[in-house]
Amino acid sequence: MINLDYIYKKNVDIKDFCTFKIGGKVRHLFIVHSTQTLLNVCFYCKIHNIKYKIVGLASNLLFPKRYNGAIIVNRSHSFMFRKNHLYLDSGITLSNVINMCLNKGLSGLENLSAIPSTIGGAVVNNTGAFSCEIKDIIDYVEVYDRRTFKKKRLYNSDCNFSYRDSIFKSNDYIITRIKLNLTPMPKNMIKEKILSIIDKKVSTQPMDYPSAGSIFKRGKLLPAKIIDELGLKGIRYNDAQISNKHAGFIINLKNACSDDVMHLVKLINNIVYKIYKMKFKLEIELVK
Repeated sequence: MINLDYIYKKNVDIKDFCTFKIGGKVRHLFIVHSTQTLLNVCFYCKIHNIKYKIVGLASNLLFPKRYNGAIIVNRSHSFMFRKNHLYLDSGITLSNVINMCLNKGLSGLENLSAIPSTIGGAVVNNTGAFSCEIKDIIDYVEVYDRRTFKKKRLYNSDCNFSYRDSIFKSNDYIITRIKLNLTPMPKNMIKEKILSIIDKKVSTQPMDYPSAGSIFKRGKLLPAKIIDELGLKGIRYNDAQISNKHAGFIINLKNACSDDVMHLVKLINNIVYKIYKMKFKLEIELVK
């Protein structure tokens, strides 16, 4: 493989690269710092028949005790403002994007403050908070087809955005670049909104423990509300615990593994099914 802008490690603990701090050894780990290197590493894995997964901050993922493939950590970071538009690589973190927009006096992302994600990860999951979703400001997404490695531009209407979902969940595409449509706003108003959102999250979510955010998707039933009403807050299995602060979160107290988390997921869903005859759908992704 061409030696470009990347770091390679073998048999690395993936827990050090995800917000849940859960997961065992991965056979190959690549950390890439540019879009071209991202594509080169993906192509290398393809021609060598190595299964691979691209991650950003891995904030919505639950890793197993062993992953026999390659994890590619995307840290591509180029960007360009043009009037009220922002063109940026998929590996930039949301926090950095929000700060860049604040400095330019451009609004649109404030409601996503304090969400640990790259912009690419946010696009895949159509990340949202407080009645705002990333799809609301996306013009287009540039991708490469994993099978052909040909470049495509998918406009907002092509992306099949819905609640915590998009066409990119199919894993057919490598997201490389995104164009955002933003709105001019006084910097002091943007900053005030950002600080307000952060305060709300700190006061209501267990941000002092590793987690993957909300475990379940919202549907007809609100998971956190139902779990709370069923008296399941605080239940622990080994080092995995249903948060006392927010019942929609499962936290890692110290050394939880994926089996511990899934034990609690099954416990919750078994109880919910007995009472409501339905089960919650996972919002987190189980890496296989």
